[in-house]
Formats: sequence, C-alpha cells, structure tokens
Amino acid sequence: MSLLSVRRSALIAVPALALALLTGATPAHAGVNQGSHTFKMSTPSYHRSDANGTFDGQVNMAGNVGRNAPMAWSFTTSPTVRKIAVGPMNCKAGHMQLPYSDSHPAVGVDYHWHSTVPNNRHNTNYTLYGNCTFRVKVSGRIGTANLGFRFNYSLFDGISRSARGGEAPVPEADPGYASDLQIAYDPA
Repeated sequence: MSLLSVRRSALIAVPALALALLTGATPAHAGVNQGSHTFKMSTPSYHRSDANGTFDGQVNMAGNVGRNAPMAWSFTTSPTVRKIAVGPMNCKAGHMQLPYSDSHPAVGVDYHWHSTVPNNRHNTNYTLYGNCTFRVKVSGRIGTANLGFRFNYSLFDGISRSARGGEAPVPEADPGYASDLQIAYDPA
C-alpha cells in the first residue's frame, strides 16, 4: 500500500481487541490481547463471539492423552460484517509455532471457515492467526476490509509431563481470542 493511499485510508476500529494481518504471512501487529485459552479434559471446547465474528476451537483431550493432538477450529463473520460486504472474501490462516496454513480464495462472506491444526503438543503455548480481505460499502463509501483474528491457546491433559516441571498451566488471564476490522477507503 503506498504512502498516499495510507494517508487517504480511513480506519474503522470495531470495539474488539486489536489484530490486523496485512501481509497474510504473519500478524502485522500482535494486538493487546495476551490471554490464552487452555484446552483441558474438563474444557475441550472453546467458543467466543465479538463484533466481527464467532470463533470456535475444539481438542479431543480424552482421546489424545500423552500424544500430540489436532485442534479443530472455525470462524464465521458476524451479521454486521456481512451487511457491509459487497464482494467475496480471500482468507488465509497460519500458525506462529507449527508448519500449518489454510487458504480459501473468493469465498462468500457468510462462509463457515473451518480447518484443523495438527500435532499440537501438550504444555506448549500456540498462536493461530487468520485474515480475510473483501470489498465493502459503508455509508456510500467503497473500500477494502481487512478482518484479522488471533487465538492463543495451549493443551493440558493433567497427565502429560509439563515443560514447566510438572506445574499446572497458568490460569486464563483473558479469553485468548481477539479480532480486528480495518477498512481502507478508495480515494474520492
């Protein structure tokens, strides 16, 4: 994006915690959310919604005691985001610690995006991120939306030896999921 177009861009910050993935390769900024969700035998599922969408995660903790486990996840945009969209989304997901990626070009804004991150080790902190870009129209103005999310998580089965010397996982400080919507408007 050129400096001139950046100056002409307007930013709509949705009251969610910050995260934007401008390059699609790695998060453009980490945002303020430093919380993490811990999947446990008693809490194998995660669900969180905000103004931008709904994120779900799930790990079969009982079926993967002592072994690496897959983490299934999904993301769906909110009705508010769908109302401003005027074109299909291009979505990419990646992982900060594991060799994982997922890409869906030209999908509908109501697309139920889902995938699975394989080989998650117990007692390890992870970050999954995703980004969708799509054209929007807001109050008669046309632009490009950049919707990003981040999910910080770990797995704890209560049996596997901890990398921290057998200690229980750190309690959840805040939810672990954050999203951000930014819109760059076309020059008038």
